[in-house]
Amino acid sequence: MADIPNLPLFDEVAASLREKKRYQKELSEQEVAQVMESVVRSLLAGQAKIKAVVPKPTVHIEHEVGTVSGNVRVEAPIKATITIDCALENDVVPQHLKLIGSNIKEDAPLPAKLALKALNLKQRVSEKLADPNQALGAALARQLQSRGVRLTETGLHFHERMLVIDLKGEPMSTSR
Repeated sequence: MADIPNLPLFDEVAASLREKKRYQKELSEQEVAQVMESVVRSLLAGQAKIKAVVPKPTVHIEHEVGTVSGNVRVEAPIKATITIDCALENDVVPQHLKLIGSNIKEDAPLPAKLALKALNLKQRVSEKLADPNQALGAALARQLQSRGVRLTETGLHFHERMLVIDLKGEPMSTSR
């Protein structure tokens, strides 16, 4: 199982959803970076053969547009660096973000490039980023599940220099 970061933000969300079944907050760039790091980690979850280092990405929000830039350093079974730059803005659908641009680069020696092509990481990352709400919702759901909460609804939109999140959820049943 991939490591679950011990981040106060996710603990705060889980506590609110457990108690009130709702969580609303304007997230700073730093908090969005934590969530985006979790999105990238969730892309790698279940990939037992892939060992990678995921440094916290750089996030900038201005004029209701968010940009995210970061690297994933793959260390095994090959050595490579995948650079991800994307831009998001509010969609016409309320509480929804849309991808307005992305650039994914793979930097590796030739044998590793062939392996990256076989792993199809670039396409999988592109597909995840195509629906930012789904990608962010899935990453949040994974974090919250490990904290005993089930996410039922995800609303996201930019307001000035912040990302506003509006989440609904409930405690997971303890009986199975």
